[in-house]
Amino acid sequence: MKPELKDYINGWISKAENDLATAQRCIEIEPMILDNACFNCQQAIEKYLKAYLAYNHRAIEKTHNVNFLLDECIKLDKDFNTIDVKDINAYAVQIRYPDDAIIPSADEARDYFKIALEVKQLVLKKIKL
Repeated sequence: MKPELKDYINGWISKAENDLATAQRCIEIEPMILDNACFNCQQAIEKYLKAYLAYNHRAIEKTHNVNFLLDECIKLDKDFNTIDVKDINAYAVQIRYPDDAIIPSADEARDYFKIALEVKQLVLKKIKL
């Protein structure tokens, strides 16, 4: 693998790790910041999937649609079929604006955090750097 590609993939993973850490902190603090926790879970999932696609020499679409990215990963490896991202796309970029605000429950935020951890685990298992 070329060093540039390895650096590119590691960049996606590093950004995903930051999003995941932010989500965790938003859940752990009082008062919890649940919408931001879900947003950061969505962002982490998106970036882990993009890292996997980059690893497989696929063009990275400029999209926040996790379902689309997951479908692209499934085309490469059926193990991604085990991931259910539920309605995480609802917490993509549009959630950042007051007109589209969704207030998730603590359980929902924790569920999305668990999904993000599942995606992380699967992607890191598949990527051999």
